Amino acid sequence: MNGTTIPKRRSSYDAIHSLCEDVRELRERISRLEQSLFRGLWLLLANLLGVVFSLIQQGIFLNH
Repeated sequence: MNGTTIPKRRSSYDAIHSLCEDVRELRERISRLEQSLFRGLWLLLANLLGVVFSLIQQGIFLNH
């Protein structure tokens, strides 16, 4: 085995390790983004239902 094989292996290991860390960080960011998106969608749905029920109480939909 020559002397350049070990540094190449170490360099490859470092590159793979760095890539794995980047993928892990990307997964965490995507997870947080998904959580924020779902939270926002639930809030939007709750607000829309509030508007609908408010309009129903005012008789807009029932014409009373």
